[in-house]
Amino acid sequence: MSRHRNIRNLDYDEEYDEAWDESVYGRSVDDCDTCISPTAEQYLYKRSGQGNFSNFFQHQDEIVEEDVEAQPEVQKSSKPKLSDEEEARMLSLLDQIRSVLGGTVSEDQMRTEVLKNKFDLEKSIDKLLNKAQPDFQAYPVQAQHNGRADKPVVTTPQRPQQQKMKPNKTKSSTAKGHSSGASRQVTVVDSSSATRVVRGFDVTPSATEKKTHNSSAFEDSVVNGKTASPQVSTPKPVKLPTKQRDASVDVRALYSASQGAAGKELINLVVVGHVDAGKSTLTGHLLYQQGQVSQRTMHKYERESQKCGKQSFMYAWVMDDTEEERSRGVTVDVAERTFETERKIVHILDAPGHKDFIPNMISGAARADVALLVVDASTGEFEAGFESNGQTREHAMLIKSLGVSEVTVAVNKLDVVQWSQQRFNEICSTLTVFLKSVGFRSSEVTYVPCAGLSGENLVKPPSEPQLKAWYSGPTILNAIDNMKSPSRDVDQPARFSISDVFKGGSSNMCVAGKLHTGYIQSGDRLLLLPHTSAITIKDVSCNSAPGSIFAGDSGTLTVSGVEPDELSVGSFLCDPAKPMRRTTTLQARIVVFNVIIPIIKGTQAEFHLQSVCEPATVRKLISQINKSTGEVMKNRPRVLARQTAGVIELELSRPICVETYKDCKDLGRFMLRQQGNTIAAGLITEQW
Repeated sequence: MSRHRNIRNLDYDEEYDEAWDESVYGRSVDDCDTCISPTAEQYLYKRSGQGNFSNFFQHQDEIVEEDVEAQPEVQKSSKPKLSDEEEARMLSLLDQIRSVLGGTVSEDQMRTEVLKNKFDLEKSIDKLLNKAQPDFQAYPVQAQHNGRADKPVVTTPQRPQQQKMKPNKTKSSTAKGHSSGASRQVTVVDSSSATRVVRGFDVTPSATEKKTHNSSAFEDSVVNGKTASPQVSTPKPVKLPTKQRDASVDVRALYSASQGAAGKELINLVVVGHVDAGKSTLTGHLLYQQGQVSQRTMHKYERESQKCGKQSFMYAWVMDDTEEERSRGVTVDVAERTFETERKIVHILDAPGHKDFIPNMISGAARADVALLVVDASTGEFEAGFESNGQTREHAMLIKSLGVSEVTVAVNKLDVVQWSQQRFNEICSTLTVFLKSVGFRSSEVTYVPCAGLSGENLVKPPSEPQLKAWYSGPTILNAIDNMKSPSRDVDQPARFSISDVFKGGSSNMCVAGKLHTGYIQSGDRLLLLPHTSAITIKDVSCNSAPGSIFAGDSGTLTVSGVEPDELSVGSFLCDPAKPMRRTTTLQARIVVFNVIIPIIKGTQAEFHLQSVCEPATVRKLISQINKSTGEVMKNRPRVLARQTAGVIELELSRPICVETYKDCKDLGRFMLRQQGNTIAAGLITEQW
């Protein structure tokens, strides 16, 4: 290691005195007494004779520096500030304009015209086409109909070969035409004053060519849908294919056609009830008797449940398919399956019954039209689920507040009490009084005795003699088939709530959820809120017509054009032309449940709407109203006690997307929860 120098303990004064200073860096060629070739010498730095930087240039003229202060300052173009909704509409319109005009117009021009025309797409394209008329005339657009007048194929012919011209100080010269003797006026484009990028020269056709071809008039007729001037012969006006859907499509007819020849209606059914009431077992056995689960799969579940010592859970494993749910024996998340009855297509949602998973239950019940309330008929079990802390009472209030129109009460495990009619009547009388106080009429409630584990009275009529002796009503399947399906708002703007996000088989992301209004088909461009990102629908997976989804359907959408981290549970996909509003403050009418501490100004709670869960604060108590009539009983009350109703103002922690109840009922209902308990349910009346 002797060849290495001890740099830390080096004495630089002694080193410079020795011969080693000859190797110190920083010497110029003037200090070097060695022989250097002339070729290498010209690249070395010389201290003498190079005092001015202009010596490196070939000319010896004095370089005059520009006076920066004398030049006028360039004023930055001030763009008007747009709101989030307006910016989202602007981005959507810019994409549609680019699909028609391509890259011939700059983004600033497009933004200016859209603002001038107040976000009118047709007028903006018309103005831009008129401004770019010379460019369109030089490169005409030809439409090949190919037998279809609604979607022409737009082709752009190649530019004719131009003669090489040497640019000079004059800005115009004359060049001969290629096919005719007519002359063309060739104008050199000044890059400093041009507002768009043009390659080469801007060629203005002569008057002769204007008579034979007028592509600008054709573009106007295509975009505006009007015929051109009678002096010019134009083809039949057709609409260029853009991302905007044709407004003339009869959505109701498409929805009727999607139901098929049988005309089966879709109905969303949520299964609710107290924990260990047998919801998953009843649902799994119902699907098995309907043929939705193979016998081989059922045999596999039976053997696996025997090994775990939980043989009675084999039918519940049809719905509880995660390892956590099977090991704990409790439903955690909402499970979804689909089956058909004689007149209905039933999308069933098995909601959790444990108190810790009420937010998941709210997310599932918010997507339901009707409900199946399962109660345990065993001695002491029904009373445990119906008392103040039981989930039977809370679930019944939640499903009514979330818009469920009908409910079928499945009195499960009646075989444990030997099919006792007295026990059945006792449960029915108790629930009838309670459900009527919640808001269900007698005609909207049906009671059915059954046994989920043995499968009695689920699909087939009862075969048990003790049950046949006093019951002759419908089975569970018949009761579901007799429920009414609500009307679908398929002709309204699209509103899709995202309840799950995952990666599909390809590289694209997939979102699952429910479409509340409108309809979506493959190829549509929607707006992702609250991130305000444009998104493209690549594929639609639903139980209705393939490639499309209608209001009321739950399905999966394969999307592209968005980053995966922007997709989240609780977001919405909506129509870019009529997007949802983002808000942090809203006014609502609420009904207070059985709370211990009344609601006052400053009360903090969790705001639940579909899959959205955000902290909220009661900013103002506006009035106290009558629960039945809505009449104002007291203005600016100090508190809202239990079993009262009122109008309040809520402030959210961050912006979310909501709708008023009059515009969209599904997106206008919400819940307020505090410390694991539901304290109120409400309807959104105003937002700002």
